[in-house]
Amino acid sequence: MAAIAVSASTGVMNSLLSKLSILLSDKYKQLKGVRKDIEFFSRELANMSAALEMLANVEKLDPQTKVWRDMVRETAYDIEDCIDIFMHNLGKGGDKEGLLDKISGKIRKLRAHNKLADNIQELKTRVVEQSESRDRYKIAEAAASPVVPLVDPRVQAMFEDAQRLVGIDGPRDEITQLLLEEGNDNFGKPTVLSIVGFGGLGKTTLANQVYTKIKNEFQCTAFVSVSRSPDLANVLKEMLSGVGYRSMNMSNDVNKLIKALTEHLADKRYLIIVDDVWRITDWNIIRCAFLQNRKYSRVITTTRIRDVARASCSEFQGQVYEMQPLNNHDSRSLFFKRLFNTEVNCPKQYIEISEDLLRKCRGVPLAITSIASLLATHGKDIEKWEKICHSMGSELETDPTLDWMKHVLSLSYNDLPHHLKTCLLYLGTYPEDCKIWKDDLVRQWIAEGFVPEKHGLDLEEVAEGYFNELINRNMIQPVNSPYIAEVRSCQVHDLMLDLILLKCTEGNFISTIDGLHNIKGTSQARRISHQIHSKNTPPAMERMGLPQVRSYMLYPAAKSVLVLSRFELLRVLHLDHDTFGGPNATCLDLSGISHLFLLRYLKVSGFRLKLPKKFGKLQHLMTLDMASNWLDSTNPSLDVTSLSSLRHLTLPSGTTCLELCNGVRKQSNLQTLGSFDISMNSVETIRDLSELTNLRELGLLDSGATREQDSDVRELKYHTLAASLRRLGNSNLHTLSVWSSAPEQFWNHCFTHPHHLQSLNGFPYINVPQVPKWMAQADRLACLDWLEVEQLRSDDAQILAHMPCLVYLHLRAKEAPEKGIVIHSNAFPALKKFIFGCKLSYLAFEPAAMPLLKELEIHFYSRTAEAEHGVSPLNGIEHLASLEEVSVQVLGRRGEGSKVESLCRNSIQRHPRYQSMKIDLTEWDD
Repeated sequence: MAAIAVSASTGVMNSLLSKLSILLSDKYKQLKGVRKDIEFFSRELANMSAALEMLANVEKLDPQTKVWRDMVRETAYDIEDCIDIFMHNLGKGGDKEGLLDKISGKIRKLRAHNKLADNIQELKTRVVEQSESRDRYKIAEAAASPVVPLVDPRVQAMFEDAQRLVGIDGPRDEITQLLLEEGNDNFGKPTVLSIVGFGGLGKTTLANQVYTKIKNEFQCTAFVSVSRSPDLANVLKEMLSGVGYRSMNMSNDVNKLIKALTEHLADKRYLIIVDDVWRITDWNIIRCAFLQNRKYSRVITTTRIRDVARASCSEFQGQVYEMQPLNNHDSRSLFFKRLFNTEVNCPKQYIEISEDLLRKCRGVPLAITSIASLLATHGKDIEKWEKICHSMGSELETDPTLDWMKHVLSLSYNDLPHHLKTCLLYLGTYPEDCKIWKDDLVRQWIAEGFVPEKHGLDLEEVAEGYFNELINRNMIQPVNSPYIAEVRSCQVHDLMLDLILLKCTEGNFISTIDGLHNIKGTSQARRISHQIHSKNTPPAMERMGLPQVRSYMLYPAAKSVLVLSRFELLRVLHLDHDTFGGPNATCLDLSGISHLFLLRYLKVSGFRLKLPKKFGKLQHLMTLDMASNWLDSTNPSLDVTSLSSLRHLTLPSGTTCLELCNGVRKQSNLQTLGSFDISMNSVETIRDLSELTNLRELGLLDSGATREQDSDVRELKYHTLAASLRRLGNSNLHTLSVWSSAPEQFWNHCFTHPHHLQSLNGFPYINVPQVPKWMAQADRLACLDWLEVEQLRSDDAQILAHMPCLVYLHLRAKEAPEKGIVIHSNAFPALKKFIFGCKLSYLAFEPAAMPLLKELEIHFYSRTAEAEHGVSPLNGIEHLASLEEVSVQVLGRRGEGSKVESLCRNSIQRHPRYQSMKIDLTEWDD
């Protein structure tokens, strides 16, 4: 468990070592007086960092080692703060200074130099003491000490009484059918099915239940577990024993063992469970034993990691089975069965607290059974139940009843590399059940210095790779629509969050002020997540020393905002009231924010904002997000030209919008620009957008100020905007959102070859006479939302149908071909969700059309000639092989649509999986 706290130390250490390296470069060679001390820090802290990384692999640390670790961590923070202040002071001044300014600047730098020297001597003394104590405590020996392995917790899953299991029959029967159904021959080769999911979902239990049910269908069987650090020779020998291979002296040579397995299994139909696979490299060795078999054998793997699941299936034409949490009914059944035999026997006074505990478990069987066992040990003490519910993190740390669950949760965490451990801990700044937006999270990681530069990638690409890897490992759960090409938001399971918060406290990584977690060591808080509902500043925060705080996050439950002048070294400031700011909202004055010279990330929402005319010399600010705020100004304008590091800018939107001062072209690093108001900004500023060739995401709106201008001005602005977009579309733009009834000519001429464009959204509609010709060049477009054409011609439909990456399409046509529309074979190869509205005689799907479509939503008028003659306006639904949901809305006078509705239902019933589909057929008044 100590590994989690250690990773909190390695996060700051990596950032610090990078800055020390910069100070030793030629750029700072004039620092002769302190250069030797900086070299000393670099050398000593590199050794300490190596020791911390070794400690990260130790399950339990002795008290002396914990003390040493904590001292090193706090010293690293203080050294980095010292260096940041010094580098800031060195950077003050500019080329346009007068003689007196230059003289005073030199004096200021000399004072900064002397102050740095004094601070360095103090910090050097601390480092020397910690270096000596490292040898005295024998830290290296503590890291190398062997850990007594725990009994494998999967043993209980293997021998669990089937009568005590809940919700497993459905998944067991589904997998059984997938494995044994006719036609699943794979040319005689083994078929692999991989069960993947979050730790504690019951993957091993499910695999064992399938194994027990179908093993008699095979000549030989085996059930082997791999684990995080497997001895592959032992795994292979265990597999040989399971399938009936008899030898007194099995070799320890992996190659010989694989050969023995291949020969023994060559003429047998077998079933083998390969449980708990963590590495693709381990699977690539094990799979060699299965390659030569042609007896229609079956292999089931279980894993927590999606990449491993996909890899285990790829060569065998297999299938990934994503295991889901228990539904509400099964969760309740399992919980109450363990405590009261049935829910009926549960006394009324325990119902509410039981509901709270079940919400925390979120359908994870291991969590439900573990917490039920813990409650059972405390009898019917309801106050104890409430305490357990509100302090699960401390219960995980202290109560042995939860050791199994703690071990399962920790396995996934301990398998993370150090940089991902630090990034995962940062999720502890978000409240329970909070929807966490990927863009916010990765930008905060970057601002904190957790993300290093990598050759050929920018910081956002590296950070998104970290985010995706946490998704891949099931450490965080995606929550956005599966029809969107990329994961845009996530959540953390409550129990994982409890574990994170516990270790954040231990490592002084995050101090959470929420009325429940009484954070120790708050006098030296480095990151504050303020969630408590109070109009006044909590006493715990009054006691804190705030100058050293790096991140301050305020969430909707909190009603008070700390005075920003109390912070000095803030890197991340996130203030969220979760409402759209209005004239009566809490006032937030940002006019004096320039003193936060290290600020890299600023996001505020739900306030009445008072902005500075200019943000000053915030040279490090990378993210400025001011969406959903009310501006405390009648003619607001903003000058961001001095923000030389700015990469992401989102302006307020709504009743009051901002005008950007001229000079936007200077923001050459800008990747995101949101809520840019066409009507508020000048033609020159709109033209400047074309210079932002690094721009990837652009959000445009038209607040209506152009209504007071003549039509020529509006036309000129949109003409200029189209020209700017043509250049951006040929550069890096991949997301465009437009909240405007833009002129038709704008849409027809805004792009030429938008090869990077992935998402295009128009509100209320992208209204055009026909599908723009340039869409044929948008070969990476994945999401096309709210496209409305006056007339949908067959060649226009072909443009959309041949888009290779289109996943989501919302299309509306005012007129369609009289003979209806036919979706041909192999059309829309990637489409997963299709929303279509039209005055249509019929819509037909040929075999192999839309092969990946999961959700179909159709809106059409009921008054069609074909319907009057008993011909369904919807044909070929049975050809949509992947379809899971169908929604048909018939528009017309009340009563007229009933016949059309009946015909549509008959068409849908022809689908082979009709019984399991979600179907919604409704009639609406015209």
